[in-house]
Amino acid sequence: MQLTKKRHHHIHESFGSHLFDVINYLFILLFCVTIIFPVWDMVVTSFSLPADVSVINTNLWPKTWCFDAYAYCFKNKLLGVALINTILRTVVGTVYHLVICCLTAFALMRKDMPFRKPLTLIFLFTMFFSGGLIPTFLNIKKLGLLDNFWVYVLPGGFSMYNTIVIRNYFLSIDRSLEESATLDGASMLQVMYKIILPLSMPVLATVGLWQMVAHWNSWFDNMVYCRSESLITLQYFLRRLSSNAAALQDEAEIAMRGMADQTANNFTPDTIIAATTVLVIAPIICVYPFLQRYFVKGIMLGAVKG
Repeated sequence: MQLTKKRHHHIHESFGSHLFDVINYLFILLFCVTIIFPVWDMVVTSFSLPADVSVINTNLWPKTWCFDAYAYCFKNKLLGVALINTILRTVVGTVYHLVICCLTAFALMRKDMPFRKPLTLIFLFTMFFSGGLIPTFLNIKKLGLLDNFWVYVLPGGFSMYNTIVIRNYFLSIDRSLEESATLDGASMLQVMYKIILPLSMPVLATVGLWQMVAHWNSWFDNMVYCRSESLITLQYFLRRLSSNAAALQDEAEIAMRGMADQTANNFTPDTIIAATTVLVIAPIICVYPFLQRYFVKGIMLGAVKG
């Protein structure tokens, strides 16, 4: 009798567990659809004829494939300038950020560093308080960074949060490796470069991915600090297109009048904005899968150990 009750209880628990898993999977599936569908709709719009684009009807696939919006985008020289600037700021800014944060994290993990606690408190202060927009602008101006490429790199070169994540990961590495290298005559920089950093690839990939996405999506610093079109970035270029649809319509009509072929009418501001958005988000989406395998491990190990 008792065995029958236990079996019944086990069956009841198994059914409840499976039901809970099914509900979870359905919820996650629906949540993913709500995220993926708008992106897919934008991709379909970028490849569609203007007559097929409607805010009422939803097309899951282009009725007629059209590449004129992309052709128009690639003929825009400013898009090429924005792409180069964005790639440069992403690569240089990410590498610079990792170097600064790794050096700071390595110094703060050492208990024998002078003034370690006061410096840590000073750095922590920057996590909660900032100078504000106007003082920051005046500081950038004093440093001569207005209309300067380095305004994209230097102000964001340090993050205390990322430094804490990296430091905690460094602390999880066996200290005997450092002690052995020190006994063999290795300097502190050699210990960091040859031992600590190679063992810290998961957290470096995680923080690097955060910075890459932040630099790639940044547009506010371009709008505030840079007036020269030679320093325009992709996100600010896209924002200008989205917020100035009327000017884009006039520009498109001028371009269409200058084209001799019959396909000149096969793009509108909506399809141009959609095509530009696809071109803007595609590179960072392609990079993400290569770093994804490090992401979960890096964030867990870097955030748990204190």
